[in-house]
This record gives sequence, structure tokens and C-alpha cells, in this order.
Amino acid sequence: MSDRFFGAARAAATATTWVSLCVAALGCNSHPAAAVEKQPATAHAAPAPVATTQSEEADAKKTLYFLASDELEGRGVGTAGLDRAADFIADDFRERALKPPPGMKDYFQSFEMTTTTQVGPNTSLAVGERTFTAKEDFSPLSFSGEGSFKGPVVFVGYAIKDEKHAYDDFAGVDLKDKVALAMRYEPHDAKGNSRFEKDGWSENAALWSKAKAAKEAGAIALLLVTPETYHGGDDQLVPFARRPMGDASKLPVLHIRHTVANELLRRGGAPDLKTLQAKIDESIKPASFALADVEVSGQVDLERKKAAVKNVVAYLPGEKRDEYVVIGAHYDHLGRGGIGSLSPKSNEIHNGADDNASGTTAMLELASRFARGPTPERSLVFVAFTAEEEGLLGSQKFVEQCPLPRSQIVAMLNLDMVGRIRSTPSSVNIAAPPTSNTMREQAATAPSERGGILYVGGSGTAKDFEPIVERADERSPLVVRDIGKGGLGPSDHMSFALKKIPVLFFFSGLHADYHRPTDDADKINYDGLEQVVGFVQDVAKQVIAMPREQYVSSADASSMRLGGSPSGSTGTSVTLGVVPDYSNFGEGGGVRISGTSPDSPAAKAGLREGDTIVKWNDRKIDTLYDLSDVLAKGKVGQKVKLGVIREKKLVEIEATLAKRSG
Repeated sequence: MSDRFFGAARAAATATTWVSLCVAALGCNSHPAAAVEKQPATAHAAPAPVATTQSEEADAKKTLYFLASDELEGRGVGTAGLDRAADFIADDFRERALKPPPGMKDYFQSFEMTTTTQVGPNTSLAVGERTFTAKEDFSPLSFSGEGSFKGPVVFVGYAIKDEKHAYDDFAGVDLKDKVALAMRYEPHDAKGNSRFEKDGWSENAALWSKAKAAKEAGAIALLLVTPETYHGGDDQLVPFARRPMGDASKLPVLHIRHTVANELLRRGGAPDLKTLQAKIDESIKPASFALADVEVSGQVDLERKKAAVKNVVAYLPGEKRDEYVVIGAHYDHLGRGGIGSLSPKSNEIHNGADDNASGTTAMLELASRFARGPTPERSLVFVAFTAEEEGLLGSQKFVEQCPLPRSQIVAMLNLDMVGRIRSTPSSVNIAAPPTSNTMREQAATAPSERGGILYVGGSGTAKDFEPIVERADERSPLVVRDIGKGGLGPSDHMSFALKKIPVLFFFSGLHADYHRPTDDADKINYDGLEQVVGFVQDVAKQVIAMPREQYVSSADASSMRLGGSPSGSTGTSVTLGVVPDYSNFGEGGGVRISGTSPDSPAAKAGLREGDTIVKWNDRKIDTLYDLSDVLAKGKVGQKVKLGVIREKKLVEIEATLAKRSG
């Protein structure tokens, strides 16, 4: 499941969060899980199930153990392990006598994506005769701009300019054409907590916020160091992410160790880092100054390469050859971690047994069951999506360059993290255990003779979906819980929902191993996984037989909760209501959108899929960081003039910001 859309407990001061950017831009609604009310038994006959055999269960377990094995290297983008997984899935389709879709020569829908793989060999930092060592003494941040720099050094405290708190580290100093030296986080109280935020850290503490502020003050580069006090002596460099986070600030940004910072301060005849931190924290006043006769030079060189990736697609013809139901699951994961991992300092393989070897295994078993059964009324397309963890890129590629007529797709069923079926409710947000009264009531009222809980989203995107889910629920040992009627959410179904294709999303809930190296195959509930396959098979048979229906856009207002910031607040009280297109994240040139949230300011203003926001009043919008920044300063009811590139022409659109809920 993609953490770019899902809430994760990651400190804003530790790394730039995808979540805060998404929430600020989209303004997603929190929608606590609500029970699906049981209806009286209906006259609808149950679809004849295919009996599960012991050999079938053994095959499923064997499949999942292979997909989640160390030899597949965590199925990270750019790894040989991900290619092996794709070949394995294609072979499985072939063994079931499933064919590639008409017009495809094989099972693979291949494309390229840009990845930043490592710090380049020309990356450097020096002061006087002293040359520092990359990756040991310093490291570029993943959103750093590239290029060389040389200039005098100015210490600028926490690199914060905040009118609300009457605090400005840049006041009284000249940063033009100089290198800024600053601390991470923000002024601390006596307990080591933020002076500006009651819970967690404010948006000022985000690394990209500091970079933007330094650039606006005239700096040519930014050197960031972790404060020595209150952080347990942490002097570890922020891991360089393999994902292309782009030149967010167009400014070289380096994270340096304490020894480097203190060397610069010593050469400038200044107090050491700990003393300067104490002075600012205690007075809550800036203590910025130019370091006397200290000049640094350096360069940020990032090596980038194109990674070849592929969706794996199979086709089962039905009686209707011109209508399709897609059943999908993503098969990629995080490799050895990096951005997206909740163990960011770990270099261990993240096997992703639940996320999403479980969904892939379930999808393959469904393909096997349908292939063995009678000819379905509609054709079926089975898809293993790649690059979901990179921002739903595989499913986006599928719908954008669909190998079959997209207008003929009737519905999409998505399985993501279905391997941890259990009888107690899951937290919708990984940051905390379940706190929703609704969820607790569901747990208390769940019939004891029933099985574990399966969460279903998207049941409002087609008018017949809810009764279909209810009928399958009546026939299943699982207890079904609703996690939102809409089609927006943190997984591949969202790519289809944005194209107004009805979707259903199946999910067994979060757990402590989510996006960590401990998500291993021995923790999967295999009996529960088989129950999920049976449930989705029942649902799929009904969807295959139902009349074709239009997408119900109004349901998206109650979509699955997309998450929150680490402190429970992004610092943004308003919403614009756009869904960013992450396929061009970090490339600059504006923020391209994939769609808008229903009844949002963006929707009311007429913004639409494919628009690229390039201006906010008089401010240029280059990246999603820029959009998040202006939203953080927005007010409810504020009218903003947006410059939008639409069909290669610049148009001006006025939007009125609304209060963000959730």
C-alpha cells in the first residue's frame, strides 16, 4: 500500500513527508470505518463457489513465501527481484491457460520511470584546506537541487521565518550569495518539545520548508545539522532516498554531522553548536550571524537512471468480449527501505509479505479459480501492478495507456494487504492504535461465531455495489466493515476511480509490521487469506453479472481516510481539493493533477484532470512543495487566482479555499 497517500508516523523534521503534501493538497476527509448494516436474507442465489482444496491452499502459501523471500530483494523498483516476481506471475498466468489481452504480444505492459539511485561521485564539501567525506561527514538530501556552490557561511539558527510567532532567523543578516548553516527542528522548550506546536512539530520544521526559506533569503546552499540537545546525541545522516524527490528548492541542501558544523563555527570564532542551540531555545529569539572569514565550497551531484518496470496482465475471455472486469493487486514493495519505510535507518530487505505479496497471491488464486470455472458473462482482466509504492505509477500507466478500450471496463476490484485477517479492529492510521468509537463498537458487536474482519472500500461508487457486498458478507465467515464509500484512497483502485470506473477495495488492516522489514510470510493468516479469496470471488461473480453502471462521484466525499501528518496536523487548515499526479513529482514546471475531490474548491472552480497549476496569485508554483507551502498559509474563504496550463495554454481560474476536514 502506497505510503504516499497513507498516514505514517514519521517526524516532519526527520524527512519530508509525502503525507503532509498529499493532505495539504487534497484536503482529504477522515472517514472512520462504519459498519455495513446486515440486511434480511434476499432471494439472490449464492454464486456456486469453487471448493478450496488442500493443494490449492498449499500452492497459495508456496506462492506467497516465494514472493516475500529474500531472494526477491523486497521487490523494489530497479531490482532483479522485481523482474523475477514479474516473470513468476506471468508463468503462473501461462500455466492457468490465461492469455495476454488482445493486442498485447506478451503478458508485460512495460514502461520506464526515473529513479535517483545514489549520490554521484562529484558530490563534495570543503572549507579551506579541509575536505569532508560524502556519506560519512555529510550527505545531500533527496530533494536537494544539483550544482556547485562557493561562498561565505552565515549561521541562521533554525532557518525559520514565521510571522505568527514573530520569529525570523533571517532578520538582520545578509544571505545573498552566501551559504546558510542551520539546525533541524525548531526552538525547543525545556522538555525538548516544540515552542510552536502543542503536538509534534510545525511545518517550519520540515526540511523542505527550511530550504525554501533559505533560498528566498538569498542563500546559494543550505547546510543542515541535527541539534545536539534533546535528540539523544543523534548524529546520523538522513538516509538518501532512492526515489526521485526532485529539485524541490532548486538549492543544494546537505545534511552535515556535528563535527562539520562545529568545525565551521570554530573557524569563525563562534560558540559551539550546543551553546548556540541553548541560547535560541531559552530566549526563543534568533541568534543569527555571519561566520568571520569562513568560506565553503561544494557540489551536489545526483546520479539518475531509468528503471524499466512492467505491469503483468492476463485475459480471460467471457461471453461479452467487449466488456471487462479488472481484478488487480500490486506486486512491488520497498526493496531495502528508504523513503516509505517506517524503519528509515534500516538497510534490511523489506519483504512485504502482507504488502502486497498477499494481494498478489489472492489475485493469482482468483485467476486460477475463474480459469477453472465456466465461461464468465463478462471478460476478466487480471493485473499485477508495478510501482504502486512509488505513487500508483503502474495502475496510472495502465489506465492512461490501457491495453484494452478503457471505456469498456465495467469495474475494478483491488486487493492490497489482505493477509492479516484478525478479529480485532485495525487502526486506519499506523501512527496510533484504534481510537474510533465506531470501530470499537463494531468489534464489540461482531458475532463471535464469525471470522475475522475484512475492510471494504468503494461500495458507493456503483449503485449495486453495496447490496453485492452485503450478500457476499451474509455468505462469508468474514465480518465486513466499510472504510469509505468513495473510490479515492492509498492504492491502485484510485487510478481507476479518477477515470470514473467503479471500484471496490479489499484490505485486512494495518499492523505494526507495515512498511517495516518484519512484514514476513510467517505472519500471514493463510486461512484468513483463503476466506478473502472466497469473498472476493463471490463479489466478482456478482459484479460480472450486474448491469453496467455509472460511477457515482458523490461517493468520493466519503473515501477512505488518506492519512494525516506526524503530529496529527499538517499545519494546514484549508483545502484546495486536488489529487496530485505523482508520475511527474519533482520534475518541476508546476503541479499536474489527476483529478479533484468532490465538492472541493478545485472541483467548484472547474479544475480537471491533466491541468497543471503553475501560479498561485503572484507566486510561481513549481513543485508540490510550493503548493503545500501556500496552502499552509491559506485562510478559509480566501479567494486565490490560479494560473493553470490546460491543453498547452495558460488559463486563470479563481478558487475559494475551504476548511479542511479530518
